[in-house]
Amino acid sequence: MPTKNLSLQHLIKFPASVTPDPVHPAILALHGRGSNERDLIALAEYLPKNLLWISPRGTYDLGPDSYEWFQITQVGKPDPARLANALNTIDRFIDEVIANYPVDKNKLYLLGFSQGSIVSMSYALTHPWRIAGVIAQSGYIPHESGLQIDEAGIKQKPFILTHGVQDPLLPVDWARRSRDTLQKLDADLEYHEFNMGHTVSMESIAVINSWLENKN
Repeated sequence: MPTKNLSLQHLIKFPASVTPDPVHPAILALHGRGSNERDLIALAEYLPKNLLWISPRGTYDLGPDSYEWFQITQVGKPDPARLANALNTIDRFIDEVIANYPVDKNKLYLLGFSQGSIVSMSYALTHPWRIAGVIAQSGYIPHESGLQIDEAGIKQKPFILTHGVQDPLLPVDWARRSRDTLQKLDADLEYHEFNMGHTVSMESIAVINSWLENKN
C-alpha cells in the first residue's frame, strides 16, 4: 500500500508476517532531534514481525534531512507551549493513521528516541487512553513543562525505558527521575540501563523485542 497524503510526511512498513487479521498492532516511531523519518523504522528488522510501522517526520526543519518535534529554548526544560503543540500534532496524526491504515487502535505503541521519547512519554501521560504503551529510548519526562498528567489513566499503562549510563546529552539521572515518576504513578514499567552513550545497542533492542513479544 502506498503512503497516504497525511498531515505529516511519513514512511510505512507493513508486517513481514502474513495474518488474516484486518488490522495490525502498530508502532508509531518518533525520531530524535536532528534526524528524520528514515531513522527508527530501520529497527523493524530486529523487532516482532507482526507489527505495522508508521514513521513520521518532525515538524520543524533544521537543515538537510534534519528535523525536530519542537524547538528547543532550554535543554531539559521544553517550553510548555511548544511541547503542547507537538502533542497536538501527534494527536491529530494518530487520528489520520487510524482512519487511513489498517491499525489496531487498541494496540498502537509509541516508540521514540531522545526528543521522540520526550514527546512519546508526554503524550502517554496526557492521552493514555489513545495508546497501548510506550518504548522510550534515551529520553526523559519533562517534569517542568506543565504536563497535565492523567493519573488514573496511566495506572498499569505499559512503558519500557532504556538509557545509556554514559549518555552525554541527556544524563541518565533524568531517566532515573522518569522511572521514579512512572513507578509512583503505578505504571506497568520496565526500566533498563546500558553501558552506552546517547544511542541504541543490540542489548537495548533485545529487551525491547522481548517486551513487545510479551505484549502482543
